[in-house]
Amino acid sequence: MVERWTGGLHAGTVVKGLYLQWTLGPRFLSTSGLALDAGCGEGANFARLLARRRPGWRFVAIDLAHEGTRPTEPNVSFCVGDLRALPVGGPFDVIYTIDVLEHVEDPPRLLAAFADCLRPHGILYLHVPAAEQRHFLPGVDREYSWLGPPSPGDVHLYEGFESAQLASWLRAAGFAVVSTRRTFGTAVSVLKELFMLAEARRVPGVGLALLPFLALAARLEWWWGGRRGNGVAIVARRMAVAGRPAHVSAVGARG
Repeated sequence: MVERWTGGLHAGTVVKGLYLQWTLGPRFLSTSGLALDAGCGEGANFARLLARRRPGWRFVAIDLAHEGTRPTEPNVSFCVGDLRALPVGGPFDVIYTIDVLEHVEDPPRLLAAFADCLRPHGILYLHVPAAEQRHFLPGVDREYSWLGPPSPGDVHLYEGFESAQLASWLRAAGFAVVSTRRTFGTAVSVLKELFMLAEARRVPGVGLALLPFLALAARLEWWWGGRRGNGVAIVARRMAVAGRPAHVSAVGARG
């Protein structure tokens, strides 16, 4: 991801990639298996990141986006389509979906569909925006235009979620919640907003300058945890008997 840092890669994407590695890598991707990146975004960056570090795993990445760099890693397969196409080569040992649920008309049905595609005791990693959002720098909420025109499915149908509501939906879908944590706390969010403002104003080199501080802030946040943050990360395990079958409405890239 570093090579694309100055080319418009969103700071939030880098942080979410770090969260994903730290959560899944040591505990849930230790041997070999099959993983689904549900709503991978153009380029399937998260799948490519994990595939390079976990060569014993195979990754299937699905998204609505038709353009962008296709993965070249031999253990990554990219599918153009929406999540109504599930299953796409399962059952899976791990499914991860990052900032996708807010684009879905019926989140509980999507979670039930994930349960149907997982092996018994398979793992779901879910990252979403929190219901409470805090901005720290003036004008940052107006500076999303530098990211370019929206991709298919980028409209937010939900602005965020409460952890308790997510846990309830997951239980109803046949999951047991393993862990819940808040992400994008104060330090990480301030650095992310600095990046966004600088990119919007075309300040050269800001990404590389902020990268080590952002990574350090994210690591400290991950070690110590926190009660507040603009994101929610949940790990859930599919029970032996999954939730009811579901068909889900179209969903695209993460936002």
